[in-house]
Amino acid sequence: MTYSKLLMCVGIMFPLAFSAGPANVMMAAFGARYRFAKTTPFILGVSFVVLLQSIAVGFGASAFVDTYPGLFRYLQGAGALYLVYLAYRFIRSSETEVSNAANSSPKFRDGMVLQLFNVKVLTYILILFSQFIDVKLPKTNQVILLSLGHFVLVLIATSSWALAGEWITKTFASGTSARLQGYVFGSMLVGVAIWMLL
Repeated sequence: MTYSKLLMCVGIMFPLAFSAGPANVMMAAFGARYRFAKTTPFILGVSFVVLLQSIAVGFGASAFVDTYPGLFRYLQGAGALYLVYLAYRFIRSSETEVSNAANSSPKFRDGMVLQLFNVKVLTYILILFSQFIDVKLPKTNQVILLSLGHFVLVLIATSSWALAGEWITKTFASGTSARLQGYVFGSMLVGVAIWMLL
């Protein structure tokens, strides 16, 4: 891959990775509620699945998706339902004492499940590989390079959203604002779920 093509790739992927999709909204919500440190397992779960999805798509899973296009619709529906469940859980946890919040803080598994149903990322992984794999060059090296680059970009983006959520909480800390944040971020998640279905 040439240097100019790599820059073009980063230029396309950067805004997609940082945009307000399901995972990033969850990062902000969890960062606000549980702080960055307790959100780290969730971030790692999302990023790990992104890496696996990138490698799978890079080595040919996109052919499977092309063969069964209806599968994408089922993934969208399942992802939207999972977001509504997470929104409900988030709103409920915002109504409990902060001392009890550690018990329900997001886990690595939660990040993995969310990312498995995050059709937005899967879509732009397909775009990434269809646009930037050079058929004249060895495929393995390109897939590994693009997958690792995408993994790092997602890790930075999701961490940034979680840190922003934590900053909001620190800046506007009170019992009332914690409950309000729960409703605001929970509503945002429901909104993203509806957007996924549309």
